[in-house]
Amino acid sequence: MTPTFLPHQALDLFGALEASPSSTAEIKGRQRLLALRDQAIAAGAQVLVVLWQNLEWTLLAVQPPADVVINDARELIPNLLRNPEALQQIRQRADQGSHLQWLTLVRPVTTLH
Repeated sequence: MTPTFLPHQALDLFGALEASPSSTAEIKGRQRLLALRDQAIAAGAQVLVVLWQNLEWTLLAVQPPADVVINDARELIPNLLRNPEALQQIRQRADQGSHLQWLTLVRPVTTLH
């Protein structure tokens, strides 16, 4: 089950396209979500919105290795797709209500012989 990946900027559009004003609870929830996204970005993470076929979603903050330069979080999508076990865990957590998840990428340790 391949999810849909959106750039984190898509969060800025939620609510902006609604015809009627949102409730106070929806506005506060959206503000909290944007604040969490901004905190993740400030911590050096790359952030994506992951949408699952069952309409669940995840705000995924990916922390790349320190020596890796990522200019756009979408550059990480091929790596995420190559790890179906991690995607399955992320989806299961979203199904359980955990919509903000951190993923730390590390380089495998190599030994010289």
